[in-house]
Amino acid sequence: MFRLIALLTALTCFSGTLPAQTFTAGQLKISLNDSGAVTALKTNSAGQDYSVAEPGLLLQLVVGGVRLRPEKIRVSRNQIQLSYAQKKQATLQLTPKPNYLRLELTAISEGVDAVVWGPINNSIADTIGNAVGVVRNKNFAIGIQCLNPKTTGGELINEEGAVFDLGTTAVAKPFGSSLQAFTINRLKDRTIKVWDRWPNVPVKGIKEGSLTGSAIALFGCANAEVLPVIQQIAKDNKMPYTLWQNEWIKTAAETGRPYMITTFNEKNIDTFIQYAVRMGLAGVYHEDPFETWGHFQLKKELFPNGRKGFKACVDKAHAAGLRLGFHTLTTFLTTNDAYITPVPDKRLAKAGGASLAAAIGADDTELTVTDKGSFTMKSDLNCVQIGDELIRFTAVSETAPYVLSGCLRGAFGTKKASHAAGAIANRLIDHPYQVLFPDWDLQKEIASNIAAFINETGADQMDFDGHEGTYSTGMGDLSFNQFAEDVFRQSKHPVVMGSSRANHYFWHMNNYLNWGEPWYGGFRESQSDVRINYQKFHSSNYMPNMLGWFLITATTGPDDIDWMLARAAGYSAGYALVIRENALGNPAMNAIIEKMNQWTKAQRSGLFSSAQKEWLKNPANEARISFRNNTYYLEKFRQNIFEHQVRQLQPGEPSRISWDFENPSQEQAPQIQLLVKGEEGKLEKPVIELDQLFRLELPVTINAGESLVIGKDGIATLYNRKGQQLKKIELSKPLPVLKPGNHSLGFDGGRLVHTESRVLITLTLSERTEALAAGN
Repeated sequence: MFRLIALLTALTCFSGTLPAQTFTAGQLKISLNDSGAVTALKTNSAGQDYSVAEPGLLLQLVVGGVRLRPEKIRVSRNQIQLSYAQKKQATLQLTPKPNYLRLELTAISEGVDAVVWGPINNSIADTIGNAVGVVRNKNFAIGIQCLNPKTTGGELINEEGAVFDLGTTAVAKPFGSSLQAFTINRLKDRTIKVWDRWPNVPVKGIKEGSLTGSAIALFGCANAEVLPVIQQIAKDNKMPYTLWQNEWIKTAAETGRPYMITTFNEKNIDTFIQYAVRMGLAGVYHEDPFETWGHFQLKKELFPNGRKGFKACVDKAHAAGLRLGFHTLTTFLTTNDAYITPVPDKRLAKAGGASLAAAIGADDTELTVTDKGSFTMKSDLNCVQIGDELIRFTAVSETAPYVLSGCLRGAFGTKKASHAAGAIANRLIDHPYQVLFPDWDLQKEIASNIAAFINETGADQMDFDGHEGTYSTGMGDLSFNQFAEDVFRQSKHPVVMGSSRANHYFWHMNNYLNWGEPWYGGFRESQSDVRINYQKFHSSNYMPNMLGWFLITATTGPDDIDWMLARAAGYSAGYALVIRENALGNPAMNAIIEKMNQWTKAQRSGLFSSAQKEWLKNPANEARISFRNNTYYLEKFRQNIFEHQVRQLQPGEPSRISWDFENPSQEQAPQIQLLVKGEEGKLEKPVIELDQLFRLELPVTINAGESLVIGKDGIATLYNRKGQQLKKIELSKPLPVLKPGNHSLGFDGGRLVHTESRVLITLTLSERTEALAAGN
């Protein structure tokens, strides 16, 4: 339906007429013609007009799958009345404010399915804040803000009103950009596609689902004033307004600080607090504290005293000046939770259902239903609820009679029972994490459960991980926003909130988005592109730059920490360190902590120049920081990367290859890394040569995916494909010291076993050392 809407909108031609009214939105004057099209977007000062040849619109209606543009407007005092085809009308309340213009839908004709604010088309294209809803160039910014959960920032492209990507409140266009929002009429029952994967789901109407009350703010201002204007909008409209240490969290000095992720318990919390303090981290965050999600029962082996034990951990963290948080998957309901077992709640999210065509006994493994529609989609749990029993099935017959076969009765600890013909078999919405979900009403209760845990324990950090689970209600972004706001409103103290997803309205509650997981390789390899690519999103949307999670193990070396902290300094970014108890025995831990403190102090003191930050953003650049004679120094390294295609050789064919490189600075020994690329194969006893005078046979076998780092001390370290140390190898001699100037590197790939592979050889040398600034 909504693809048709977009097409009809694009094909509708604009009939230009003289301006009917001009309104002031902060430093922006918005002119509308008498048919409700935006004909001018002029700044108050320079008179720059950001309108475009394809004018935007103030408000559109969606009726029966067709998007209606306004045909006529009439302005009376602080009201705009808009007339549309099909005799539809809408009334807007205008409230001019010093820094913005407030618009609220106060009346609407019957039979309207949705309203669309905008698009406000404009010529600005430099920076697109797609989630926050702000576009800007070097001189000016234009923004839109949704003022309540029912008003969704973004493009309306599906019936549930969900914005699945990083945000479309502002989007790039050939002419520049556009700003838009929408509200869906959710008062009436509908049958729609839910969560973009569950088809034909019956979704009941809700009392909160009216179109009236949909409201936005429009503004234009200088770039430096964007956040103060949004702050004022939030205050004026009683929107979620998050404070941290008595400052608005969007501009607080503590926002975006790095933190620790671990599995602490009542016994070891003191140890992790001590390490967090030594590392200069903002807090400690528990990665998996709950036995169940829904009622959020703590794991007894970690917290034998339950929530009192968790609160004791919180109190200790607060005494040390740290926050303490927890992880959960939002509305995901584990099958061991009391909402599921032994008596399943009637408010579980349903994808539809059908009545039983015949009675079934408690031990029957097949059941016949009157319609197969709700059961044809395969999922992970294939779960049906009949009364107080949950049943899993494996297949449904294609033709009538429609039989659910391979049934597991009394699933998840529910009680097997007989059921009469005509009883309703409800298909439940599930997820690959082996969980079920709540409907709209139950979701409110789960939000209250999270807030109760926060209030009872004093915890002050949480992630809405799995935030997309809220889409199971069929209410789209209304559900996404309302769940977070319910937690926010019911929490009795400030809480730092993260999420798995960006969202326009949730932006006001969202302190950080920390994307980038450490499970797929070492610091440099595990989702490195993801971490870097998201930095532009963070800065474009006025979010603190965050680099994601990094895993410190018992064998993580200081060089990895340097690489991560160099990126953090380049982007002025925070991060999370995953440190489990076995990692605390890392022999390099003191050196790691010292490096963290040096980099962090230099970063937070603003000692890096713009040029240095740009250099540090490049993940290929290596750097170290040091502090001596009351001054911080940044040592930059040059990497020479060579690739060797190893192959099976003919008898007598030479296997050696060589490359030239330059030592750009002082006398120094290089560091050399060998990385065997590919899924199969291995190298045995490869040979390194330098300047044809130094030859070193490496007494090691390097399997595909592994890497060998040859240090300057005559020790080589072998790592697996995840960057975990396998072993250290004492070499017959260290690498030689090289004078400044030109040199050559020789490499003999040794004997390949099984298949062809590529070897990446990285030779690293110090390039330049720069003083940052005088230390304190």
